[in-house]
Amino acid sequence: MVYTYVDTEYAPERCSLCNGTGHVEGKICEACGGQGNVLVAQPAIICPLCNGSGNLESGTCRACGGSGWALF
Repeated sequence: MVYTYVDTEYAPERCSLCNGTGHVEGKICEACGGQGNVLVAQPAIICPLCNGSGNLESGTCRACGGSGWALF
């Protein structure tokens, strides 16, 4: 399914922080809100800071919010 907002198309992509499960360490995933996927502008671009993992050594990647997808 593809959504269009203000001439930009978005599609659901698997959340990298929770690997699509919706939960991380027994808690609801902060990146996807427990949905397991996030809406990403298309074409989808993997976050260049965390290389799509959603994590950095210091914790959740703040560039992509843990989703693993570039939000800019």
